[in-house]
Amino acid sequence: MADVSLGIHNMNTKNGNFICGVVEGFYGRPWTSEQRKDLFQKMKKWGMNSYIYAPKDDSKHRANWRDLYTVEEAEHLTSLITSAIENGITFYYALSPGLDITYSNSKEVLTLKRKLEQVSQFGCVAFALLFDDIDPEMSEADKEVFHSFAHAQVSITNEVYHHLNEPKFIVCPTQYCAARAVPNVPNSEYLTTLGSKLVPEIDIMWTGAKVISRVLSLESIEEVTEVLKRPPVIWDNLHANDYDQKRVFLGPYQGRSPDLIPKLRGVVTNPNCEFWANFVAIHTLAQWSQCNVDGDRERNESVCADIKLETESDDCNEVPSLPLNMYHARRALRNAIVDWLPEFQRSRQASGFVTKPQVLSSLAVPPAVLTTSAPPIVPPVVVNTCIALTTATTTAAAVSTIAPQLSALADVCTTVNGNSGPIVMNSLLSETKVCTEPMDCNVTPSPEAHKSSSPTPLEADQATANDAPATSNEE
Repeated sequence: MADVSLGIHNMNTKNGNFICGVVEGFYGRPWTSEQRKDLFQKMKKWGMNSYIYAPKDDSKHRANWRDLYTVEEAEHLTSLITSAIENGITFYYALSPGLDITYSNSKEVLTLKRKLEQVSQFGCVAFALLFDDIDPEMSEADKEVFHSFAHAQVSITNEVYHHLNEPKFIVCPTQYCAARAVPNVPNSEYLTTLGSKLVPEIDIMWTGAKVISRVLSLESIEEVTEVLKRPPVIWDNLHANDYDQKRVFLGPYQGRSPDLIPKLRGVVTNPNCEFWANFVAIHTLAQWSQCNVDGDRERNESVCADIKLETESDDCNEVPSLPLNMYHARRALRNAIVDWLPEFQRSRQASGFVTKPQVLSSLAVPPAVLTTSAPPIVPPVVVNTCIALTTATTTAAAVSTIAPQLSALADVCTTVNGNSGPIVMNSLLSETKVCTEPMDCNVTPSPEAHKSSSPTPLEADQATANDAPATSNEE
């Protein structure tokens, strides 16, 4: 790709350089430690600078946010933070306490401080509090103390920020896009309170017009900037697929003019759940961040996608008239693919514990599953990326005689737990490496699994490669 010296020095805020990177903020199976370290190396190469650790289904990030990390967990999280620092990446540790925190309870605030203090001892110097996807109603106890939900969040955020000696800090609001602003962005009492009461040095995230915004306009960014009294950090769900993992989005970063860069505090992409599918998404974002001219300004991409561009020669090479500081999505895609192709020749290893499948008798299979081909609705899995799997935890289930009846269910849920408790999975544990084919993201079962019973088929991504994701998930 173009040399990072083409990067534009952004002076849109006193809070520091333009934030550009990745937020691991999706629902579902988190990435592994080795994948994250691979990401840090690529981000350094491509001139990016920030990573936000916020896997929704890490139980100690969200569901069990109060729990401190064990010694083993601390070692692996420290290793991640150290790797990020070595590659010049700011590691933001994010916590999501909004599901059940009582903002007016001093013990709750103390617990939150203690958790972030622990992570700061691992070498972390940047933090985030995420209040997205939660019930906006306050508890009765909070209603007696705070004027509004926004005042409650501002109070706890400011207090934690000062307690940690004013580090780099980001907050994700509950109204994080225009579609969720009540009644709208200019008249939202919630957003207005955040803008006026939150410490000015704390950055605020924004996803755009919707949760997944196909286009980000200058006008919309200027509007929310005025309300928040600071330029937003875009949490970009353009390539997100956690709402429909049968789709994988392989197209370039688009629908955002480089003219936005001086208007923003930064952009972090929340991409596909499948780590290795994100090369193009992240690579093209890096290219975009280093341009200051919009090559698509006068073009309608939906019309010209199937015709030869005037800026391309017959062999699809760029003509000299296209400046390096001009961002054009199709050229960025081509650059990314050229850099991506060698990755397919690299030998890959899948990292993490490979556990024995449970025998069929240990599974509590509902009778309805055995008598119908329609899969039941499976509750979301709570995942912990910071503790080791135990012998009571499995990522594969043995199914033999009822395989036909469970085939539909297997397409929906690839992890089955025979115990009453939630599944606990860890991406920050000591490695048990399994050699795989190049670019293979699936887990290979252990030899013992074949001896005990017939394992469930390995995960297979049933993905559709699209140039840009659809916006079917508007919530």
